[in-house]
Amino acid sequence: MEDNTIILLLKTDASQGLYEATKKYGGLVKGICIKILHNRVEDIEECIADTFVSLWKNVNSIDFNKGALKGYIASIARNTAINRYNKLKREQTDYIQNNDFVSEEALEDEIARKSDSVILQELISNMGEPDKEIFIRRFFLFERVKDIANRLQLTIKTVDNKLFRGKQKLKKQLIERGITL
Repeated sequence: MEDNTIILLLKTDASQGLYEATKKYGGLVKGICIKILHNRVEDIEECIADTFVSLWKNVNSIDFNKGALKGYIASIARNTAINRYNKLKREQTDYIQNNDFVSEEALEDEIARKSDSVILQELISNMGEPDKEIFIRRFFLFERVKDIANRLQLTIKTVDNKLFRGKQKLKKQLIERGITL
């Protein structure tokens, strides 16, 4: 079914529109959610449902161009999954911090991991363009190399090389700062 028809159905017959959108893009949404949430089945299922509910709620406020529906749905799925992932990490950290039975070593490891993450983000933010954008798109937004290359008008080989060299440079900088890998 064409995207324009799905959009029209979402506006006029929500249940049929959601059925068609799920039928056409359900696999895409599930793939994105699995990449971010890994194999947390309940969270993946909730994320998929939240994605399509969000599409339905916002269908009247969005001006869709030809081909924009797929990207919009993928964007909703990615953001929903990332938000759920971050919420789960916060809950896990809160649980660890609120329980007295956690060993001192576990707390030290958690603090070290957070510190390492801040340093890594700082190093990436100091990268030049387009390396910085390539790293953010690949490792934070989970985009494919091919998609990054198309978006930045680079060859796939160039993006691969920048990722490889960037990882080597980051590894060297992390080691210099005393972070063991």
